[in-house]
Amino acid sequence: MNGEQLRDEYIDALLDRITQVRYPSHELIERAENIVYKREQAERLVSYLISTVDDVQYPSHQIMDRVERILFPFPGR
Repeated sequence: MNGEQLRDEYIDALLDRITQVRYPSHELIERAENIVYKREQAERLVSYLISTVDDVQYPSHQIMDRVERILFPFPGR
């Protein structure tokens, strides 16, 4: 395996861990947010985060902030 394949494998494992549990740790989510580098990875993470916002009456502001940082990296532009 080359470096990119290893990175992808690690990120996939991290995203699997996040998306397969009801309440993933914020540390895992933060790690994923900081290292996803492919559009598909970011879309997978954001889709999961949006689903957690949709599923509750009072969504976490931390989760909403993460979604916005990923989708709107340059606010107001």
